[in-house]
Amino acid sequence: MSNSALGFTLGASGTNLTDTSSGGNSTTEKPPVESLRYPYNMKIDRDTDYLELTIAEYQPPGFGSGNSSALVNDNNTILGGTPEEQSKNANELLSFGNLPTGGLNTKNTKYYIMLPIPQAISDTTSVSWGPDTLDPLSAFAVGLGDKLVKENFNLAKVGQDLINKASNLGVDDKTKNAIIAAISGKAYGALGGNVSVSGIVARASGRVFNPNLELLFNGVNLRSFPFTFDFAPRNQTEARIVKKIIRAFKKSMTAKSSTQNQFGGVFISAPDVFQITYKRGKDPHPFLNKFKPMALTDMQLNYTGSNTYTTYADGTPVHIQMSLTFTELSPVYNVDYKEDDIGVGF
Repeated sequence: MSNSALGFTLGASGTNLTDTSSGGNSTTEKPPVESLRYPYNMKIDRDTDYLELTIAEYQPPGFGSGNSSALVNDNNTILGGTPEEQSKNANELLSFGNLPTGGLNTKNTKYYIMLPIPQAISDTTSVSWGPDTLDPLSAFAVGLGDKLVKENFNLAKVGQDLINKASNLGVDDKTKNAIIAAISGKAYGALGGNVSVSGIVARASGRVFNPNLELLFNGVNLRSFPFTFDFAPRNQTEARIVKKIIRAFKKSMTAKSSTQNQFGGVFISAPDVFQITYKRGKDPHPFLNKFKPMALTDMQLNYTGSNTYTTYADGTPVHIQMSLTFTELSPVYNVDYKEDDIGVGF
């Protein structure tokens, strides 16, 4: 089955992509984007699984719910303008609860690269949890709040209040002594003494506070994905395509120097970023995981993939191994999983 029969056309190297999904003979030209695929004669029909990589310019996240450019007036003054505009911009700067994340500027897409799915693929999802303790004395101190301020952080008064509460609970003298010892240790530590509260309590009473050890959620992690591709070009055309693919990855992962931007050498611009998609035919793969926009953080090339240096007449190695490591630009959240997802999600 031809590609066009599926509603899309895979352009050859150096050509424009065309969209024929509207039916008939109408064709909508997209902006010039270089399309590269290996193997060169790979035929993609409705049952073909492959990996599609879109390379585009990095889109910075900005601030708050608005565009970061809204925070700069014509004189390049942050939060400039009328008082109302200043208030609006300040609110955008302070809206840290739901900051946007960086992504691809698809208006400046540069490459579409289609490769066979590697033999070893996997995805790992992790979040950060860690142990945390809160002994009763610390819990009580946290709960005091206003009292600490009203008493001007007078630990003697606060400690007496704690002892009174312990008396009201009917605890024995040994426990009272432990509490007094703990408060004394805290006070001495606040004055610069290097003492352990738990050690003082243990010496005074032979007991230690219950640490109330618990595993608490600490935050999210960014996912990384390694891929290894083998290139064994079979003719001159395929050798040229392999070289173009390698150059595309190398060029896209590097920062843009001052000669490529308008800031006169003050800044360097972010490299291009990648959107990777497992596909079957023209659609996303019905099972495999999805990816968020990613940065290419590491690239390794082995020009002697068969452990022997052998080249064709034009110098192209007969076997090249390319190892890439991508890291997503933003973490995966619960809201990213949609009810209409056809696969396993992220």
